[in-house]
Amino acid sequence: MTGEHGTVEIPSGSAVLRDLAAEGVSFWLTGLSRAALADGSLKAWIADAHITGLVLSTSAMTREIRRTDDHAYRDQLGLLAQRHASPDERVRALFAYDARWACDLLAPVHEAAAGLDGWVCVELDARLAHDRRSALEEARALALAVNRPNLLVTVAATDTGLGVVSECVADGIGVNAALIHSAERYEEVLDAYWDGLERSHAAGRSPDRVTCVATWELAEVEAAVDAGLGELGGVRDTTELRGRTALALARTAYDLQERRLDSPRWRTLRNAGARPHRLVWSGAGAGDCSSDPGHLAARVRQVEEIVAWRTAHVLPRGALAEAARRARPRGDSLTGEAAAARDVMAALRRRGIHLGCLAERLERVRIRRLERDREELLDAVQTPPAVRTYR
Repeated sequence: MTGEHGTVEIPSGSAVLRDLAAEGVSFWLTGLSRAALADGSLKAWIADAHITGLVLSTSAMTREIRRTDDHAYRDQLGLLAQRHASPDERVRALFAYDARWACDLLAPVHEAAAGLDGWVCVELDARLAHDRRSALEEARALALAVNRPNLLVTVAATDTGLGVVSECVADGIGVNAALIHSAERYEEVLDAYWDGLERSHAAGRSPDRVTCVATWELAEVEAAVDAGLGELGGVRDTTELRGRTALALARTAYDLQERRLDSPRWRTLRNAGARPHRLVWSGAGAGDCSSDPGHLAARVRQVEEIVAWRTAHVLPRGALAEAARRARPRGDSLTGEAAAARDVMAALRRRGIHLGCLAERLERVRIRRLERDREELLDAVQTPPAVRTYR
C-alpha cells in the first residue's frame, strides 16, 4: 500500500493492530493529505490495516502543494483563484473537500461502531486559539461546509478553547479537544464537554448525537520530561524515570475518567443518552518521527504500553507501520494503575520536574508552531497554478 504521497507501507492484516483492536484500541492516522485519498491508499488502510480515524494535517497539505506543480490540490486552487477567494477561504475550502471525502470513506466504520469511531478531525486555525468568538464562528462554518456526522472539529484546549469546546458541543458540533498536556487541563475539558452536553439536552437535542474526544500530547510531554532529566547532570537515579511519563499520564487520565464517570452528574447525562468519550493519545506532537529511530522506538513503546478499552493512538504512518511490525502489546495497562502513576509523578517532583509548569510552556510552544504551519499554508495557496483544461 504505497502511493504517490510517500513510500511508507502500513502492513495489511497486521496481527498487532488486529489484537489491539480487540482490546478496544483504535488507530488514527495523521500527516496525510489529499494524495492518500486520491490514490486509494487511505481506503486500503481502512479496509486492511484497522485504521478507524484520520487527523487532517496543515503541514502535510503545505508539503503536497509545494512539492510539485502537478499536485492533487491544483485544480481546486485554480478555481478558487478565479473566484478571487481569499487565502483563508481557499484553505477552508481545501480542508472541507478533504474532510468530506475522508468522512465518506470512514462512514461504514462510523456506522458499524454506532458513532463511537470512524472520525475525521480538522483543526481550527491556530491563530484563533485565544479568540473565542472567531474560533466559534470558524467551527460553525467548517461544520456547515463539511456537513458529515463523523466530523470532529479540533479545538486547542487553551483557557479560551475550553469555552469553544462547550459552545460547539451545545450546538451539536463534534469536537476533538486537543493539546492536552496535564491532568488539570483534562479535567477542565471534561467539565466543558459535560456543560455543553447539559446545554444541548436542555435545548431539546439528544446527547447521544454529539461527541467530544480528548487528545493528550503524551509524546511531547515525555520528550520534554526526558530532556529535563538529562539536564540534571549530577542528580542520581534519573535514568529509571526516562520513558515513563507517557504511561503515567495515560494512567492518570484513565483513572480520572473512570472516577468522573461514576459521578451523579455523569449518571444524569448517561440516563439522557450521553456516551463516554474516547481518550486519544497523540504520538505525533514531538515531530515527524518517520526517519528518527529514537522517536520511532518511543512511539512503538507507547503503543505497547498504553492499552485500554475506548482509547485511540494517533500516529504518522511511519510510526504506525513500525508499531504494526514490531510492537508487543502487554494487555490492559491503565485500569487500576493510578497508584503506580502517582509514584512516577512524585519521583519527578522530587527531582524538580514540575509537570504543571511544563504543560503551560508546551502549550505555548505548540500553539506558536501551529500558527507558523497555518501561515506557511496560507502562503502556499496564494499562488496556485492555472486550472488544467481538457479537450
